[in-house]
Amino acid sequence: MSSADSLTHSRPRPSQPGLSASGEEWLSRYAQTLSLEEDLRPASIRNYLSDVRQFVAWCERSWGQGIEQEISFDPARVATPTLTAYRAHLQTEASLQPASVNRALISLKRYFSWCVAQGFLSLDPAKVVKLVEQTVPPPRNLTDQEEQALVATVTATGNLRDRAIIVVLLHTGLRVGELCRLTRASLGLGTRSGTVTVCGKRNRYREIPLNATVRAVLTEYTTTALQKRRALTSLIGQTV
Repeated sequence: MSSADSLTHSRPRPSQPGLSASGEEWLSRYAQTLSLEEDLRPASIRNYLSDVRQFVAWCERSWGQGIEQEISFDPARVATPTLTAYRAHLQTEASLQPASVNRALISLKRYFSWCVAQGFLSLDPAKVVKLVEQTVPPPRNLTDQEEQALVATVTATGNLRDRAIIVVLLHTGLRVGELCRLTRASLGLGTRSGTVTVCGKRNRYREIPLNATVRAVLTEYTTTALQKRRALTSLIGQTV
């Protein structure tokens, strides 16, 4: 399935408006081409045609405002400002979300690309039309219950290193890359206080205080790691 296909095949279609005879003819020509493309699912074809039908109907309504004579759709009458006005219509009057607006625009870009390929147009008016910028929502913080469940799971199923990683990430706000670059020298562990020095973006260093929970798990981890290292050194010395 193509990437554009995946954008539209599951989207519910709005009610289908009527078109002029010319509008229906242009849509019918396009439908014949889509039906021959093997990479498109039937639902995707219906949604592409629905998007184009909505645009054609909007054009015929807009072009006919203020005059008595009906103006039938012709792709040659569509300019880039027509498409940007339709984009604004979808955002404001239709109150569609950015993702839905972009799916409609992608359908129209495909349609006008077809018009150019078929020789109906010499220039593609949709080529320079930009999609709507989509704001990526910030990551959701874990609830206290979720944090407790995560720590309990890694404690029960993981090792001491796994638990130290999770606890440090939860309590310090370190990025994963910063955590991976930590060394023993980065830690300052005391009985009543502790810090970790990290190198972040643009090689800027910052010092982060460690609470009692983090100090306890890091002390346990570093002590255990040191004991294992000493035991391994002693074993190697005995075998030499």
